[in-house]
Amino acid sequence: MLFTRHCLGFFLHLCPTERICCTILVFVMKDTTKETLRSDFEKMMRHALQKNGDFGFHIFGDYAASVLNFYVGSSILGLAEKREAALFLASLYNTGINNVINQQDLQEIADVLAQDPTLNYQVLAPIFD
Repeated sequence: MLFTRHCLGFFLHLCPTERICCTILVFVMKDTTKETLRSDFEKMMRHALQKNGDFGFHIFGDYAASVLNFYVGSSILGLAEKREAALFLASLYNTGINNVINQQDLQEIADVLAQDPTLNYQVLAPIFD
């Protein structure tokens, strides 16, 4: 099977019949990874609320991009799972603000977070305390 293109979890390839076929790959994060994401998110949220009195979207964005890249770099999270993890973090944040972000916007936020190469260790410091 010859893979010819990758796009958002889909691989287009040439089938034996010389038609273009599509294989859908589903990447599912482990429960332990989700728990680590949730636990660290809660630590960061508590820290931001205690220090700044809020956990605004800009703080969340800086944190989420950095933590995703840290997890990928330290092999806690596979690169293929990064987009799903970004959506999970965005959903946690949305839950905390009474679900005011719609699903389409959550998907867009997850896309941006998954593509952001930022890794700021100072932002992550509170999760290691």
